[in-house]
Parts: sequence; structure tokens; C-alpha cells
Amino acid sequence: MSNLAIEAENITVKYGKYVALNQLDFNAEKGQIIGILGPNGAGKSTFVDAIIGAHKISGGTITTLGLNPITQAHELRPQIGIVLQSAGFPMGMKVRDIVYGWRHYIPGMTKTDVKNIAENVNLLHLMNRPLNSLSGGERRRVDIAIALYGNPTLIVLDEPTTGLDPISRESVWNIIEKQRDNGATILLTSHYLDEIEYLSDSVSILSGGKITTSGTVLDLATSVESPRECSIVASRSVLVEISKILTSQCVINATQSKISWYTVSPSEDISRVFRSDTIDNNQIIDIQVEKPSLKTVYATLIGKVNSKSE
Repeated sequence: MSNLAIEAENITVKYGKYVALNQLDFNAEKGQIIGILGPNGAGKSTFVDAIIGAHKISGGTITTLGLNPITQAHELRPQIGIVLQSAGFPMGMKVRDIVYGWRHYIPGMTKTDVKNIAENVNLLHLMNRPLNSLSGGERRRVDIAIALYGNPTLIVLDEPTTGLDPISRESVWNIIEKQRDNGATILLTSHYLDEIEYLSDSVSILSGGKITTSGTVLDLATSVESPRECSIVASRSVLVEISKILTSQCVINATQSKISWYTVSPSEDISRVFRSDTIDNNQIIDIQVEKPSLKTVYATLIGKVNSKSE
């Protein structure tokens, strides 16, 4: 039995002459959160639609949970939970009517099941309130609750925290992690780099209709040279000498007795400082180097892809 929840090989999707997905390859392991990043127009929504069988592909093959998402849709749909950017429920409807009414679309879903899910996503105290009285984060929890009906094996989250405040975002993150820990595979698209970095077990970057880079957050963060902030704390006289040694533009903060700069080669810069005859190393109090992150490399990765396609 395959350990892959999603297998996509050489898939192409066209809208007339426009190619939205261009011979895309993608694999997603079971029981992981897979983050999908990409600029607007990269093909993320089309890709998600193809994975769940909401859009036919023009070429290639897709297997989702071991099934063809188009020809075996009847078997696949009950195993998938989907959170779109907007669920489209009438804003005057009460939460109770939505969450209990929706259970009729899920075979075997009981009122007890609904209550348990509502409790897990912290909705019970909101049951008698209409959607238009809820905050953005509270409405998002309604969407997520419905996506969890039937204990889905695959959960697709399309921009689940757009517009939410930090506390609401963290609440949604906790729900997502809990579902992964319970064995679900989660496909997450987001424009928030910190969200993808915090939640994802692996990340794929989609650009120009193709998956251009895949790997863990650390794999991606160390795959390209990108500027990172470095700083050294020392006496004022030592900082002045360090500024003469560094080739990068640097800033001395006299109040904090610190010099800081951005560089793609922090180890070389720091080694140059320690090798200098003009520096007393014993006067250096602290050294900090910003760790590699998606934030520091994403623009570089997308820029490299775009330059190749020109």
C-alpha cells in the first residue's frame, strides 16, 4: 500500500489557450501537513481543484487517496474535508442551523458527532448566534467544523486564516495541528510565510503552473543564498574596527553597543573579524546570526524561477 495521499504526475490544465498547470509533478505523504506557496496566478487554486476532482485535467494522472478524483469521485468525496476561502453561507443563519443541518449531507453523522466536533473547535457557546454577529475567526471555525464531518482522511485548506487577528490565527493553527496528529493529511495553501513555516512538515512552491521546489522548511531555507542579519555586541572601539573589516554595509547602535549587517555569507564575515589583528576577541561579548527561514529565501526562490522562464 502506498504511503502517498496524493500522487500527481505530469498534470496539465488549460483554460482555452491559457495553461494554468504545466506538466506538474507532486507527491504528498500521508499524515503530514503539506504547505503550498506561490504568487498570485501561480495555479494554486487550479491545482487544489484538480486534486479534489473539482476540475478535469487536460493531461497527466492524479491519484488522491488511491482514487481517481474524477472517475471515482463518489468514493473519494466522503474522505475529503474542504475549507474554501469563503463557504458562502447566508450571514443571517444561526451557527446551530448550519452545523446541525449540514450533518444530513454526511452518511451516518449523528447529533452527538456534531456536538463533539463543535466542542473541539470551540463553537458550543456560539450556537445561537447568527454568522453576521461572529468575528472572522469565529466564522472560520464554523467552516472548519463542517470540513471535519465524517472524520476525513484528507483535509484541504485554502487560505484558512486570511484576514484573521493573531489570536484567531493561532486558534485555527491549533485545530490544524490536532487533525494532523490524529492521522489526517492536510493540504494547506497560504500567502502567510510564517503560517506555512510554523505548520508544514513539507513545503512545495508553485510558480508558472509547476512545482518548482519541494522539501522541508529547512531544506528550502538552506537551498539558496539569501541575506541574513548578523550582529556583534562589543565595546564602541571594537565595533568601529569591525565596521572597517566588513565588506557589507553595517549599522552601529551605540546605545546597545551592537553592530548589525546583512550578508549571504555570515560565517565568512565572522571568521574575517576573528582573524583580524586589530580586534581583541576577548572584547566581543555576543554574536548572533539569523537562522535560515522561508521569509529570507522565498523571494529569492520565486525570483530564480521567474528569471528562468523569461
